[in-house]
Amino acid sequence: MKLLVFGANSQLGRELCTLLTEREVDFVPLATDDVDLLKHKEVVKAVTRANPTQLINVATYANLQKAEADAESARLCDLVNTEGVTGLARVCGQLGIPMLHHSSSYVFDGRKKETYTEEDETNPTCRYGQSKWYGERALREEAEKHIILRTDWLFSRYRSQYFQNLIDTCKGQKGRVSVVDNRFSPTPASDVARVILGIALQVDCNASVWGTYHYNAMQPVNQDAFVQLALEEAAKHDKRLEKVMPDLAIELLPVEAPYIHNSALNCTKIMATFGIKQRSRGPGVVELIEALYGVRKKTPAAKAKPKVEVKPQAAVEAEAPPSKKGKAGPAASRKKTAKASSPRRAKRPARKAAGQKQSPSP
Repeated sequence: MKLLVFGANSQLGRELCTLLTEREVDFVPLATDDVDLLKHKEVVKAVTRANPTQLINVATYANLQKAEADAESARLCDLVNTEGVTGLARVCGQLGIPMLHHSSSYVFDGRKKETYTEEDETNPTCRYGQSKWYGERALREEAEKHIILRTDWLFSRYRSQYFQNLIDTCKGQKGRVSVVDNRFSPTPASDVARVILGIALQVDCNASVWGTYHYNAMQPVNQDAFVQLALEEAAKHDKRLEKVMPDLAIELLPVEAPYIHNSALNCTKIMATFGIKQRSRGPGVVELIEALYGVRKKTPAAKAKPKVEVKPQAAVEAEAPPSKKGKAGPAASRKKTAKASSPRRAKRPARKAAGQKQSPSP
């Protein structure tokens, strides 16, 4: 098995390259801007030079707010998430190379109360979601041997600004934090890398498993619960944060475009097909927070993670979007006053958010 990892500079790409190096899997990494995806001959040349048995596409543009508000960002979003996928899929179809493509739960509109299955009707409501859906359609049309893996919001040490902003806001506003009142299933990118490798190994054994699959961490949560978990973990390493945690008050803001109310996915199919079980996000949150505070674990030299030198994908895969002009955004629909040990919702109407809004991108 030899893999061509396209988008190796994305957070998922970097985690995947690290895992492949650890497992001594033969692979060729390509950054998003290493190939002009609009030039078919250049794409063909890059793929044939790598000569892979499978192509893994983890390139993505995920700055939702910029894609909605800025014409150039919207163009880049379409280029990476739709046109790029089309170009890669066409080459894979022509050369008979299986292609695994990373997609997003934002192909749905978020109105469903339960987790989304692969059979649910897609209805993207923002430019990012539309670009992901069009990319999926192109792959299905161009390459018979394909797998689409949809995930919810990913996080890793390569994309930690959401957590850093959260911690800074909580300390600066004396325990007051504002978040969007959405339901999702945050997932460590390293966990998704594990899933991709598991799928690739079965494809390498000639398993006929083509189609669309969902994966995210177990137990979807509202964003306020996830925020509290992250802050409680950070408080273990931050005395100043620990002091304000008893006064933690989380302001819940209404969900507005481009975000959706519910982006959590049902993962029954991937378990039934590949035997891949969902994992808890907890260890991933702990690892990321410890990395932010420089906590070093004792790791035997033989098991130390190898470094994968791939330049960051700063322009394509952005951090969680900041609030406009430093303001908290629209008035909250309700307020949650959360003590670190026992969170609860206040019954009285919420007042306008005082802190910075936290809105993770997929």
